[in-house]
Amino acid sequence: MKITIRSILGIFAMAVIVTSCEDEDKNPLNLLELDDSKAPYVRILVEETIVAAGDIASSSLVANVDALENNVASWELAVSRESGGVVSDTVPLTTITSFPSQLSIPYTEIAGALGISTDEISGGDFIRFLGTATGTDGTVVTFDNFSPNITGQPEQRQAFNFIVLIKCSPISDATLAGTWTIDMTDLFGDGWDGAFVTFEIDGVATDYTFSAGAAASFDIDVPSGTSQLVISYTSGAFEEEHIYTITTPDGDVRGPFGPNPSPCIN
Repeated sequence: MKITIRSILGIFAMAVIVTSCEDEDKNPLNLLELDDSKAPYVRILVEETIVAAGDIASSSLVANVDALENNVASWELAVSRESGGVVSDTVPLTTITSFPSQLSIPYTEIAGALGISTDEISGGDFIRFLGTATGTDGTVVTFDNFSPNITGQPEQRQAFNFIVLIKCSPISDATLAGTWTIDMTDLFGDGWDGAFVTFEIDGVATDYTFSAGAAASFDIDVPSGTSQLVISYTSGAFEEEHIYTITTPDGDVRGPFGPNPSPCIN
């Protein structure tokens, strides 16, 4: 038994050492060291991290950018778009050399930097922003310099890797209150393979899907007084098999959407 316990303790100690080494590799720069060795850390507070697809052409990335310490010479911001699992090239966007600073960049300008128009940015897309900080001592810091316990925490407000989600626009051309119907079809006859339609009623989201058979139908009661309804589609596997229609409380049939449905119906 003693040998077993010692073995377990030995394995645990090795695991701690390996983990520590991995964390050190991921986070070679420390935010809490002495003043002469702190990382040039930049924070950002973005006003809107979710933008409706219908508003993207008239919206801007608005944010406050600040340095944690007085050791940052510049911060460069680059951007890419993630759409349908495809990631675009990352391109430079702007450079800030004074802190704190107010950032305001129209999405039309961001789209132009990506070589597209805002009409090509749709619901379900992510606009990813990558920052690079250069310290007053010449130290260059990117997302790769920090471990996930820093860059993955919203309260850190880190300015090295963050996203803005493009969301489907709310329904604006139909009666909201009443019964909506989703009619789903799978061309192979084996359910929707992980895909689903989401009804978000005043911020409360419910997903609808089916996992067997060739078709399914759902009635969704949208209560009186609802101020916002967003309908979106999330893909699964075998997208070429998925088709659906939406019937509004007015009796209008929208669709068919699919095969390979888009994330938004409007």
